[in-house]
Amino acid sequence: MKKPPITVRLPIRYGDLDPYGHVNNAIHLMFFEEIRLRYWQALADEIGFQDLESGDIPGARYVIAETTIRYKAPIFLDDNLHGAANIQTIGNRSYTMNFELRTGESFEDGDLACEGAAAHVFFDPTSAEVQPRPDWFISAVAALEGRPEKDFPPEDR
Repeated sequence: MKKPPITVRLPIRYGDLDPYGHVNNAIHLMFFEEIRLRYWQALADEIGFQDLESGDIPGARYVIAETTIRYKAPIFLDDNLHGAANIQTIGNRSYTMNFELRTGESFEDGDLACEGAAAHVFFDPTSAEVQPRPDWFISAVAALEGRPEKDFPPEDR
């Protein structure tokens, strides 16, 4: 991932480990959630929104439809762990976010330990229905990531 809009230093706790001393595979999803929350905080700052609603911007709530994880190297308790995310595609009702976890002194200089992606669907929890993408979403993501809006092609779904 080149020039991600946000990077996050992620603490590793003893309870995150499996019996072999590696970070347990399920914990990687928790790391993705922390990165996603930080991304949404940066997106809220980009549009001048102050109060997140359970980590989401009101009117832009979502559910996760699919997640993939590719483990590249084990992560250990003493590792310095960094994560980053960016948005790959944006559709009318969904978007796909990419994630990377790297070990090392910084994200930029770190070694890839894990990469993944998650498909998010905009969702109204009150009506329990999928909803259209907010009008401001593409322009805000493009501004946050420093990329033109045309760089976010819709998904082929």
